[in-house]
Amino acid sequence: MTAPLTALERDLLACVERLVTACETSAQELSGLEARSTKRLQAQLDGIAACATLLIRSQIASMQALRGLLSEEATYNALDAKLNESLSLARDAEERLRQS
Repeated sequence: MTAPLTALERDLLACVERLVTACETSAQELSGLEARSTKRLQAQLDGIAACATLLIRSQIASMQALRGLLSEEATYNALDAKLNESLSLARDAEERLRQS
Protein backbone atom coordinates (compact mmCIF):
# COMPACT_ATOMS: atom_id res chain seq x y z
CA MET A 1 0.00 0.00 0.00
CA THR A 2 1.28 3.44 -0.89
CA ALA A 3 1.67 5.99 1.87
CA PRO A 4 -0.02 9.35 1.30
CA LEU A 5 2.23 12.18 0.16
CA THR A 6 3.38 14.76 2.63
CA ALA A 7 2.68 18.43 2.03
CA LEU A 8 6.29 18.96 0.99
CA GLU A 9 6.10 16.06 -1.47
CA ARG A 10 2.85 17.41 -2.93
CA ASP A 11 4.44 20.85 -3.35
CA LEU A 12 7.48 19.29 -4.98
CA LEU A 13 5.28 17.24 -7.31
CA ALA A 14 3.32 20.38 -8.26
CA CYS A 15 6.59 22.19 -9.01
CA VAL A 16 7.79 19.29 -11.17
CA GLU A 17 4.47 19.27 -13.07
CA ARG A 18 4.73 23.02 -13.72
CA LEU A 19 8.32 22.59 -14.84
CA VAL A 20 7.37 19.79 -17.25
CA THR A 21 4.52 21.88 -18.64
CA ALA A 22 6.83 24.88 -19.06
CA CYS A 23 9.42 22.70 -20.83
CA GLU A 24 6.79 21.29 -23.20
CA THR A 25 5.51 24.79 -24.00
CA SER A 26 9.06 26.05 -24.51
CA ALA A 27 9.86 23.13 -26.81
CA GLN A 28 6.76 23.87 -28.92
CA GLU A 29 7.65 27.56 -29.16
CA LEU A 30 11.24 26.76 -30.09
CA SER A 31 10.08 24.33 -32.76
CA GLY A 32 7.88 27.04 -34.24
CA LEU A 33 10.72 29.55 -34.11
CA GLU A 34 13.07 27.09 -35.79
CA ALA A 35 10.55 26.44 -38.57
CA ARG A 36 10.04 30.16 -39.19
CA SER A 37 13.78 30.86 -39.11
CA THR A 38 14.53 27.98 -41.45
CA LYS A 39 11.84 29.13 -43.87
CA ARG A 40 13.15 32.70 -43.83
CA LEU A 41 16.76 31.54 -44.26
CA GLN A 42 15.77 29.30 -47.17
CA ALA A 43 13.96 32.21 -48.84
CA GLN A 44 17.06 34.36 -48.47
CA LEU A 45 19.29 31.63 -49.89
CA ASP A 46 16.90 31.18 -52.81
CA GLY A 47 17.04 34.92 -53.41
CA ILE A 48 20.84 34.91 -53.39
CA ALA A 49 20.91 31.96 -55.79
CA ALA A 50 18.50 33.74 -58.13
CA CYS A 51 20.64 36.90 -58.01
CA ALA A 52 23.80 34.93 -58.72
CA THR A 53 22.09 33.29 -61.69
CA LEU A 54 20.99 36.66 -63.05
CA LEU A 55 24.45 38.13 -62.60
CA ILE A 56 26.07 35.16 -64.35
CA ARG A 57 23.66 35.55 -67.25
CA SER A 58 24.46 39.28 -67.32
CA GLN A 59 28.18 38.51 -67.44
CA ILE A 60 27.65 36.02 -70.27
CA ALA A 61 25.76 38.63 -72.30
CA SER A 62 28.56 41.14 -71.70
CA MET A 63 31.19 38.64 -72.77
CA GLN A 64 29.21 37.81 -75.90
CA ALA A 65 29.07 41.51 -76.75
CA LEU A 66 32.80 41.85 -76.13
CA ARG A 67 33.58 38.78 -78.21
CA GLY A 68 31.48 40.18 -81.06
CA LEU A 69 33.23 43.53 -80.79
CA LEU A 70 36.70 41.97 -80.78
CA SER A 71 35.98 39.65 -83.67
CA GLU A 72 34.21 42.40 -85.61
CA GLU A 73 31.44 39.93 -86.40
CA ALA A 74 28.69 41.77 -84.57
CA THR A 75 26.81 44.78 -85.79
CA TYR A 76 26.17 47.82 -83.63
CA ASN A 77 22.57 46.66 -83.12
CA ALA A 78 23.69 43.21 -81.99
CA LEU A 79 26.24 44.71 -79.57
CA ASP A 80 23.66 47.16 -78.25
CA ALA A 81 21.14 44.35 -77.76
CA LYS A 82 23.63 42.19 -75.81
CA LEU A 83 24.75 45.09 -73.63
CA ASN A 84 21.14 46.06 -72.94
CA GLU A 85 20.38 42.44 -72.06
CA SER A 86 23.34 42.42 -69.68
CA LEU A 87 22.23 45.65 -68.05
CA SER A 88 18.65 44.45 -67.74
CA LEU A 89 19.76 41.22 -66.04
CA ALA A 90 22.00 43.14 -63.63
CA ARG A 91 19.08 45.44 -62.76
CA ASP A 92 16.83 42.42 -62.24
CA ALA A 93 19.41 41.03 -59.81
CA GLU A 94 19.57 44.36 -58.00
CA GLU A 95 15.78 44.45 -57.68
CA ARG A 96 15.74 40.88 -56.43
CA LEU A 97 18.26 41.78 -53.73
CA ARG A 98 16.13 44.72 -52.62
CA GLN A 99 13.09 42.49 -52.31
CA SER A 100 14.83 39.91 -50.14
